[in-house]
Amino acid sequence: MLQTIRDKSSGWLAFIILGLVIITMAFFGIESYFAPKVETYSAKIEGPAKYWLWGKQVREIPQDQFQRRFEQVRQQERDRQGEAFDYAAFESLDNKRQVLDGMIDEEVLGMVAEREGITIGEAELAAELKQMPEFQLNGVYSPDQYRLGLAARGVNHAQFMATVRADMARRTIPSLVANTGLATQAELEAYLRLARQTRDLSLVDLPTPAAPAAPTEAELKAWYEANAARYRSEEKVAVEYVEIDGSTLEVPTVVDEQALRQRYEEQRARYVTDPKRSAAHILVAVPADADAAAEQAARERAEALAAKAREPGADFAAIARESSDDLGSKADGGALGVVEAGLFAGPFEEALFAMQQVGQVSDPVRTPDGWHVIQLTEFAPGSERSFDEVRAEIEAEYLSTERDRVFSDLSNQLIERIYRDPTALAPAAEASGLELKRTGLFSRTAGEGIAAIPAVRAAAFADAQRVERQVSDAVEIGSNHLVVVHVVEVEPEAAIPFEQVRDRVQAEVVADALSKASEAQARALLERAQKGETLDALATEVGRTVATLPGVNRQAQLPPALLEEAFRLPAPEAGGISVGMVRLGPDRHALVGVTAVTQGDLEGLDDETRKSLLDQLAQARAVVEAQDYVKALRKQFTITVAEDRL
Repeated sequence: MLQTIRDKSSGWLAFIILGLVIITMAFFGIESYFAPKVETYSAKIEGPAKYWLWGKQVREIPQDQFQRRFEQVRQQERDRQGEAFDYAAFESLDNKRQVLDGMIDEEVLGMVAEREGITIGEAELAAELKQMPEFQLNGVYSPDQYRLGLAARGVNHAQFMATVRADMARRTIPSLVANTGLATQAELEAYLRLARQTRDLSLVDLPTPAAPAAPTEAELKAWYEANAARYRSEEKVAVEYVEIDGSTLEVPTVVDEQALRQRYEEQRARYVTDPKRSAAHILVAVPADADAAAEQAARERAEALAAKAREPGADFAAIARESSDDLGSKADGGALGVVEAGLFAGPFEEALFAMQQVGQVSDPVRTPDGWHVIQLTEFAPGSERSFDEVRAEIEAEYLSTERDRVFSDLSNQLIERIYRDPTALAPAAEASGLELKRTGLFSRTAGEGIAAIPAVRAAAFADAQRVERQVSDAVEIGSNHLVVVHVVEVEPEAAIPFEQVRDRVQAEVVADALSKASEAQARALLERAQKGETLDALATEVGRTVATLPGVNRQAQLPPALLEEAFRLPAPEAGGISVGMVRLGPDRHALVGVTAVTQGDLEGLDDETRKSLLDQLAQARAVVEAQDYVKALRKQFTITVAEDRL
């Protein structure tokens, strides 16, 4: 038998199979046969192969990255909506898909930028940085704000620049598509005629029908059973909680002089102002891999421009506007504004920082973009504030930091003890010297005391707390102010007995009957009006009069539902009327008729206003076209969404 196996496993086919196995192991390792890959992405985006099976782009959006973005959006919505924010509703799959789709669009645009070889130059990058409002003071770029911003983000200059560069590359093509948005004068006039259109209306506000006979007990119980979901009490919980409020903690009030001096030395850079340089440049663009002839020609042109800029009375800005290849700064005379150390790498920065005299022009310097001729346009020497000058400031910061430290130490102690035993809060509170408090029962939507805070209610009703009875994570309810909760009682939702809600049931049965009767009355009258009966005759029949509203526009102070129906109806024939029905309240309807339509008047529209409106219309179209472009791009990629990981 062994001989038979040996005979069968020899030959050219066996060698091919063995060779494929060896190649596979060489690239992926033998562990790939025994350790299946565990997917952790929320979405995977796969682009088409560049050459048959080679050059395929693949990007993944990890679960943790999606969760961070979703939490950011949640926080933004919570800040925007305040008390009205609904945590449970926000957790819907539709909301999660909306956030994830935005992230997918970003990845697709990044992959397209990479595929098309889109790169961002140093000057464009610097200009973008200086336009970011978070790094500005009084509308002007501030290097100090920039440093503080990077520290808050926990990134260095190179990492942040890489992120900005990638974002700019992603936005390049959509912005170019948006820039092509156009609107014609004919489209503007058609839009304005429609937007400024007025209509002559006839309105009959119908009376509420007479109250129906009182419902029987059987009818009430039948309604109660058919609408049982309306008559259920909310689920409620009660929690034990520990609160740490930094503003109430005791901290030292006397500061050691040596500690202040040590702090000054540690943060000396804060009190030292580096020299500030503003610069302008002229770029002679030439690729990094250009041949020797092109390189020499570019260098000679740059040297000629440098010599021209050094001539007495030369206008560097005019030369830059005329000769620079940097589209980002050319129109501004090559101005780059304030240039901080690290903003431009290598020879450019070395040449600029070697100059000390305003107006000085450098020799040409080479960067990957080409040859630069640099002029120092402003120079302000640095300064230093002594310890005595900033002592009071340091002392105030020190005391504030001490309060933060005490708060942080106490919070960390509490959380560490909770991690050791997440099933009980009392031991951790006692060991930390904190008071354990308890709330009464509260629902998802309302509570008293600490439970009046939406974030606390959300934590209490999370499954880990409400179902598994785990102690919650720290819930931040303010600056240096947190609370930790532990659910100790759950009152499940339940049907409210009929006897307790009988009056409410009766009111809702009567209201429903009135609503249906009002709609039936309005619909019957509408059908008669559409068959030719006049509104005057119908109004007289129900004891009403017809109100005439001439020249109603879309901004009229009328109920929105009435305006929507009035402008939805078709224009009537000459001497005729278009009639519709509108619901104005639970048991209130009206008939509305359009007797005339007047197209918007374009008289009095000056050229400046017309141009402004035309620009707005073009911008609106540009936004739609850019969105359509992204939608079209997505069709080129295979997108896999793991909804179970959202």
